[in-house]
Amino acid sequence: MIFCKPQTKASVIILLLLTLVAASVTAESTFLMGEDVVHPTGLVLSVNSIQRQPFASGLGVSRQDEVFVNMTFVNTGARTYRIDPLKDFSLELDNNFQPTLDRELKATRDAFNVFPSTQSRVDLYFKVDSSQKSMPILHFSLEDTGIRILCDPELQKLMQKSNESTLRSDEAVKIGKALVEGMRYSLAESILRRAVAADPTNNQLLMLMASVEDANYNRDNAAHYLRMVNPATIADRAEAVTIAKLAVNLGFYDLAVSVLSPFEMVGRLEPGERLLLARASYYENDLAAAVRILDALIREGSKDSMVYFTYANLFDRQGNIERAIEFWEKAIELTPDHTEAHFNLGVGYYKQQQIDKARSCWQKVLLLKPDSETLRAAEEALRSTDY
Repeated sequence: MIFCKPQTKASVIILLLLTLVAASVTAESTFLMGEDVVHPTGLVLSVNSIQRQPFASGLGVSRQDEVFVNMTFVNTGARTYRIDPLKDFSLELDNNFQPTLDRELKATRDAFNVFPSTQSRVDLYFKVDSSQKSMPILHFSLEDTGIRILCDPELQKLMQKSNESTLRSDEAVKIGKALVEGMRYSLAESILRRAVAADPTNNQLLMLMASVEDANYNRDNAAHYLRMVNPATIADRAEAVTIAKLAVNLGFYDLAVSVLSPFEMVGRLEPGERLLLARASYYENDLAAAVRILDALIREGSKDSMVYFTYANLFDRQGNIERAIEFWEKAIELTPDHTEAHFNLGVGYYKQQQIDKARSCWQKVLLLKPDSETLRAAEEALRSTDY
């Protein structure tokens, strides 16, 4: 078996044979306004309110809006921390915007100290492009630890409501997506589980619950929720793609094919989404469908190394090792640090009894800092061919 993510990698020997509570900051976590976020320094911060309104310039219609953010800091630690309101924050919409001073000088302008056991309020002011309507995300960084806070009052209200009752399906989907994308899986699970019990045929809820279970390494539970998804009821392309990605990750290739094929037949999939369908078809042993899609992507001039990597694996599966090597080399040409392509290229050379070339490929893998499974496979391959 040749590497072709996301299948689990075996050993190289086998491969060659065949209520809003205080939330603690963790890497890349995202929080909601209204939450008390506990920073590793001992600072507890919370976004209290956000207001957005057109910027009145006095020179006609402005293309900018002004955004006011009010937040609170409480220092529960033993050290004093200095906060610079004009440097330590940014506001993300489609682009990032830096704080500035408003005309009435209401925004906090000077750096200030937050002493132990004290509380401080901060007023931030941003001027943003009126055309950018994405959810505002406030970024705060202190001592190399960054925090992202979703500044959406509706999410705050939904969180409060979830503490009192089961949310409607559309409400649970909205906040569930935000929490899953922010890696807040425990909080998402408590909300989504109740919503799924009330609406067990809602594909979006099922997909979100499967995502939570997968993130918690409960793959059997994730599979349980994916089995409940009804492909015939999916009419939204974005929803189909999201479900297909998770299905491929969990090995439900037939589900991925089922939800993507109708959109591919009418030309509604983007190149990356068609590649996803080709990979799922490959795993489902529908090699003809995989070849058809990959051929079309190559004719269109695709520069995606995964197109060539997948096609190389397909050639190898058909016993055409020469073409497989050619396409693995093309994948590496497009993405020089493609560790799986380097490994599989080594397997190809091994099958041709070109042991020195195979070892060179596997040694290259070690230099590219691969994931642990690829690293382990390359190390085993080198040991098994050591003279």
